Amino acid sequence: MKAIERFGELEEGILHVIKAADVYLICVISEMRGESVNAELIREIIAGGKVSTFVLLGGACSMKERQELYLKGHIRGIGSQIVLATYTALEVYLREKFEEYLRHKLQGVNADAVLKRCSFRSLDNIKDLFREFLGIHLPLFELRYISVDQGSSFKPGKTWDGIKSIEEARHDMAHLGAVKKKSINVLSDMWDRFDFVRRWVASFDANFDSLVYEGRRTSLIRDYERRMP
Repeated sequence: MKAIERFGELEEGILHVIKAADVYLICVISEMRGESVNAELIREIIAGGKVSTFVLLGGACSMKERQELYLKGHIRGIGSQIVLATYTALEVYLREKFEEYLRHKLQGVNADAVLKRCSFRSLDNIKDLFREFLGIHLPLFELRYISVDQGSSFKPGKTWDGIKSIEEARHDMAHLGAVKKKSINVLSDMWDRFDFVRRWVASFDANFDSLVYEGRRTSLIRDYERRMP
């Protein structure tokens, strides 16, 4: 199985968790507002690929509702777990993509012996492996547009900053039990991180596959090469 296919499986699983969180938040907000739960919306979320505006837009909740969600921690726990799963999916993709490219590069050579020497303990380790063995500088590959909700806590300046911030969130979860540095209080805080990672993976995979397997330089690859030292 290719790395991008593995990521697709993990992405689908995370989407199911997001939909469950969406349904949960709809029920919580309905109770806070003293309204009936929108059963039709919930059916659409469960049956198809739809998500509610609570996932996409932080502004779907009023400031008072956001404050109550923060105080009661309704979303913080599940949102933090989704961010952790998102980072894990990214790390799995990068590990398997490194192996995929390495085996292609070392055709006929025992790649397993090289892989046994490799450490994948952190994003910096993975970044160094891509650079040392493949000549690929991960921090220099930029998405042209980072789409985020203005009400979200996820506002990276550059693409690699966004990836590192998600690793930091993962570190918080592993050592502190919750994301501390950037709060995950509404679902858009989580969604923007998840959507950013899956767009980066799709873009990286398509553009570098063209370069590695076909020797073809896309416009994003040419932009990347101009940033090279």
